[in-house]
Amino acid sequence: MSVHSNWVTVASLLIGLSVTALLTSNCTEVEGPLPLRTEKSRVSQERDDVTERGRMVEIRAPKGNATLTLNATCVAGTPDSRTVIEPDSNGAAVLWEPGDQIKVQYLKDDKLYYGVFVTHQGGSSSAVFTTEDDILGGSDYMFLAPGYTTYSERASYSGARVFGINIPTAQTAVEGGVMADSNIGFAQSASFSDGMSLTFSNLPSILRFRLSGSLAGLVKSIALRTTTGIAGVQSIFSDGGVPTYYPAWISGTEIFTSLNLSGDFEAGKEYHIVLWPYDLPYFEMEFSDGEGNYTTLRSTKKISLHQSEIVDLGTIDLGDTWRYSGDISMDPVKYLSATEGSKPVTIAVLPDGFKKSEIPLFESLAKEALDYIFDTEPYKTYKNRFNAWILKVASNESGGGVTNGSGTIVTPVDNYFGSRWGSPNYTDFVSDYTKIINFTGSNCPDVINGIHTSKEVTSLVIVNDTRYGGKAKMYQDGSGCAVSPWIRGGGLLWWSLGSVLPNNNTASSGYHTITADEYAQYKKFPGDWRSVALHEFSHAFGRLTDEYWNYTSAPKTAKITELTTWQNYAVPHGLNVSTSYTKTPWDELLNRRDELIQRDARYSRIGKFQGGQYYLFKFWRSEMVSCMLDHRQYFNAWSRYLIAKRIMTLSGDGGEFNFNYWMLHDDPTDPLRDNLGTRSGDLDRSDRYQYIYPAEPEYFFPPDAPAEVGDDTPGYQYVKVD
Repeated sequence: MSVHSNWVTVASLLIGLSVTALLTSNCTEVEGPLPLRTEKSRVSQERDDVTERGRMVEIRAPKGNATLTLNATCVAGTPDSRTVIEPDSNGAAVLWEPGDQIKVQYLKDDKLYYGVFVTHQGGSSSAVFTTEDDILGGSDYMFLAPGYTTYSERASYSGARVFGINIPTAQTAVEGGVMADSNIGFAQSASFSDGMSLTFSNLPSILRFRLSGSLAGLVKSIALRTTTGIAGVQSIFSDGGVPTYYPAWISGTEIFTSLNLSGDFEAGKEYHIVLWPYDLPYFEMEFSDGEGNYTTLRSTKKISLHQSEIVDLGTIDLGDTWRYSGDISMDPVKYLSATEGSKPVTIAVLPDGFKKSEIPLFESLAKEALDYIFDTEPYKTYKNRFNAWILKVASNESGGGVTNGSGTIVTPVDNYFGSRWGSPNYTDFVSDYTKIINFTGSNCPDVINGIHTSKEVTSLVIVNDTRYGGKAKMYQDGSGCAVSPWIRGGGLLWWSLGSVLPNNNTASSGYHTITADEYAQYKKFPGDWRSVALHEFSHAFGRLTDEYWNYTSAPKTAKITELTTWQNYAVPHGLNVSTSYTKTPWDELLNRRDELIQRDARYSRIGKFQGGQYYLFKFWRSEMVSCMLDHRQYFNAWSRYLIAKRIMTLSGDGGEFNFNYWMLHDDPTDPLRDNLGTRSGDLDRSDRYQYIYPAEPEYFFPPDAPAEVGDDTPGYQYVKVD
């Protein structure tokens, strides 16, 4: 074991970074943007291999140094002790116990059927499972072991299969193992025959650790808290290939960013936590004795978790004295420092609804948001012109206030900037924007030192709340701020174009329901709360307005005049949308479109597309899709031009910015449509962003603020694919 500086601790913590496989399956792992259905040929071959292994149900791993063992006997009164993990250089095997179940779902006559297999054998990696259900004559069999799932269904949109799997938020510590039924295995077969064999792959990941120090034996509870959804119900999506995680928002369920492992702990023993296999950019572990004493250790570096793998944290030394989370610094943190430009472009990230003990969590979220923004063009190209400050202020209570959706507060929360909103329309999202701007002006070092005035510093406020929402406020003088909650605790979200498109782009000539081909052409975007933060920040900083539509009616003259007013501000807002088809703000791009296409064929996406500023008709945008429409990590060419121009102006170099300068520095890549497979090319996240077409995902349109003129937003709606 070795000491690593990537943890900030108040007690010493030893971390070994060795990674071992946990029941890694024979299924092919899909990297990048391949639709899962393209892997059918490989999986079919693997199924043939599996069926030749004999009559017994068997779980084997072809590699790895871990064994998951279901012991043949249990210690009386401790049913969870049957699940054991041991080192094994020969691979991984499972010893079945009498009563173990496997649940099967399959198709027959184009309908879903279910069955349950049970074994009466134990003490071996092979066992005979039997069922009283008639499961013969079907197709596309899918198996789960242990036989537990919250729900399963056939996806009406694609015909694919979806399972709801739960990882418990309350887990029992088992020496050398994991709590029964917390670690789910998955297998599938095109057909079923009596006596066939199966190979399972585990769906979760596992953290392994040991405790040392005289306090280790006093620990009764370990709370793991992260910025990523690690427990609760996720959907497992499969279409004949490797199962992947699908961001379904299942009614009555929730994804959780924390879980608790409780039990009697001993020094030197191995313990494990089962969790969903996502990256953990930040996490903390709180060790407590149940009598008010605790020690909190915090990570400052990302750990990547992968399906069917164990990540070993090594030995955690708790010492002999309980230590709390320690003194938390409230000093500003400079996360980015400009190295180009006559002066830095300054932005700030602020918290709302974070108590002092939660400020380290906020700081991690702020870094995640900034990393995401500056992995998106054109911010990425001009990143070296920015100073980014993380400013800190504690709230008395956690979270955002709750309203009835019409402005009446039903659950007040004593947070610092007064962020609150309600449902179902989220049109009354309110923060104290003046207080936000004044706080930035009083606490941002670049304002204090005279580099910028407060109106030149854009603020992004992250609210410690997991509900959907977001808003931005912009003023004539260029000042502005964006507010975004930590939606769904970091869980995945999907956005899409909308349910209808105009029949043509020149006149209000009717509309049609969007087709599957149109969806496939532009693709549905899988993102998370950072996507909303990027969208809202680009309202406030980039001075961009919305390009989506909620209304199929034509806008009133006042709405058209309103946008024209914004575009005539001293610092214009909304130039990415046009009120005229014949004369647009991006005419220069259209006039030089052929030149741009010669440079890169993807500039052919530039044109005039009806729909924007909440209305399907009489507003035009410059490309079919962009971040201001569906939150994807891509801005259309004209929006990239506007953002780049603002960056150059604020950095004191606006005089050298022109069309040719922009063209030489521009990158037209849309990671989604150009099949890069991941956002920002972050390869270790590629397994999260496969481009699949699951059933009836929920699509979101963000509630955003018009510039300065009030809060009469058009609202929020769900659009589902029929």
